Amino acid sequence: MTDSKELFRALELAHYAQRFRGNVFVIALPAATSFQELLLDFKVLAGYHIQLVLVTQDPAFNLERIISLANQRGARFQLSLLTDLLFRPEEEALQLDFPRVHASLAEGRTPVIAYHGSLPAEPAEDAGIDPTFALAAEVAARLGASKLFLVSPLAAALREALPSTSVQAGDMEGLAETLHQAGLAHAEPLCAFVQSQLARGIPDLVLLEGRRAQLFQEVFTYDGAGILFTATRASRIRPAQMKDVTDIALLLRAEIEAGRILPVNEDAIAEAIDSYWIYEIDGMPAGLACLKRFGTDAELAQFATLPRYRGKGRARELAAYLAEQARAQGMRRVFALSIDARMWAFFRALGFEEVERGELPDDWRRGYDFSRPSRAFRKELQ
Repeated sequence: MTDSKELFRALELAHYAQRFRGNVFVIALPAATSFQELLLDFKVLAGYHIQLVLVTQDPAFNLERIISLANQRGARFQLSLLTDLLFRPEEEALQLDFPRVHASLAEGRTPVIAYHGSLPAEPAEDAGIDPTFALAAEVAARLGASKLFLVSPLAAALREALPSTSVQAGDMEGLAETLHQAGLAHAEPLCAFVQSQLARGIPDLVLLEGRRAQLFQEVFTYDGAGILFTATRASRIRPAQMKDVTDIALLLRAEIEAGRILPVNEDAIAEAIDSYWIYEIDGMPAGLACLKRFGTDAELAQFATLPRYRGKGRARELAAYLAEQARAQGMRRVFALSIDARMWAFFRALGFEEVERGELPDDWRRGYDFSRPSRAFRKELQ
């Protein structure tokens, strides 16, 4: 079992490495952040061909030594003091030498934009916002970065207070009350800054605490490690395709490991691919369920959602959609089973009634392991 888990982790890593290959990520590191602590994360991301640009304050002049040692050991950082980047003090706006940054990225290097004291010119006027964040946002916007990471001590408290670790731009208007109730009114300027940067066109902003391996977990695992603030994305429910087999296997992994879903391998998924439906967000499979026909009844099964997309009603939307599909195909009833008490409440909320498992279709009963402590729920389709 351990070998299988390790293989799935490797598959998950490879999956995300391919998804983000060639993307530009800008990472803002305030003065209190330990560059050394995150050094391995930076090297891993760069090793998987993600283009990183690091923006940081270096008041103690430590980076030159740290980067020199890292480069001797195989890293490819390129340190540029802000004064080396051709800012123009006679102009109001800070002018960075972006062709130089682009050239560094094209050469496979990781640019590190550092400043020591106050910025020569303020890149933004957001009250209460670390100037490193404002500068990094300017860099991200100018480079067309797909993600901007902000390392902040507020990340942990916000992760506890917010109902989800994925917040869409359209949901941010109501955050003030949530923050006040959680005693986090001092986080409002940061959330307002995030909202303004989404509005200017940066697709994703991620808040992280800045501990070792968090950046790796955020980028390369389904669970993530920070809070993802994202522009409103297109979503749809669609039939699964063969190209989705690996995504389905990865989505189901946590449910299988928890014993909530019976083990299923990629071959079995491929065989039953016509039964699977994908909840897709901005082109990425974020949830799924299965619709299996048994005579005039249909089973709803194998619900799974990425952790950071839970709690937004997507599973409910998917269940309602599949029930409508069953109705359109002439089914009279839909049923579902689960050993998970949360799913019992989920099906009841959708209008399902609990029934004895022996009342379910004969074809289904012949293939079911009745030793599982599951409960059955059924709904008539009008």
